[in-house]
Amino acid sequence: MTVRWMGMAALAAMGLSGCVAGGARPAVQMRFFESPAGGATHERVHEAGILNATLMGAANLRYLRPAELLKAAETGAGQGDPQKLMRAARTLVPGEGVVLLGTVRGEATGGSTATRAIYSLALACARTDLDSPGDLRDCQGYVLRVTRTWPAEVYALQGATVSLISEGGTAHGRIRAHSEPGAFKAELEGEFAASVLELGAGASLATGSGR
Repeated sequence: MTVRWMGMAALAAMGLSGCVAGGARPAVQMRFFESPAGGATHERVHEAGILNATLMGAANLRYLRPAELLKAAETGAGQGDPQKLMRAARTLVPGEGVVLLGTVRGEATGGSTATRAIYSLALACARTDLDSPGDLRDCQGYVLRVTRTWPAEVYALQGATVSLISEGGTAHGRIRAHSEPGAFKAELEGEFAASVLELGAGASLATGSGR
């Protein structure tokens, strides 16, 4: 399911730590498509950026579906709060699996900051040994695209494949994912570097910062 969400407030940047060992930083390609009824599919947005990522062991996402995120972001006025939306998207709870969180800051075009987007990725995957190379399995989650002018967009991801090579407290990986079928679609593909952490037993964590 793809959900488009509108609001009135601006969104401040969110930060997640990512560790890269020298050289050129790996990038992720992000493409967003629209398929209007009776019309041809066209590419709305294509950006490449550095995915600042964190791999969290012994964790799970508190909210797994876009509808749950939107519910968590509701306000008493029947609107949504962008800060609550982003906080919900990166809130973790203890679990048996592995969570991949990442943020990409898009570039403004035409000299306007209104077109600058923040992309937030969250995937909850099956338990795996983060000290050994391999693939993350059974991943589910979402990607958010938010600009300073609305709407913000939340896409449920399916068929995500993530390959990892761990190096101590960091990991280098490659991701390929696309959203569920719908009028609006998202595709991600590329390489990233991430810090590797573990959520303590009995803990709850909302990673990153609001403003």
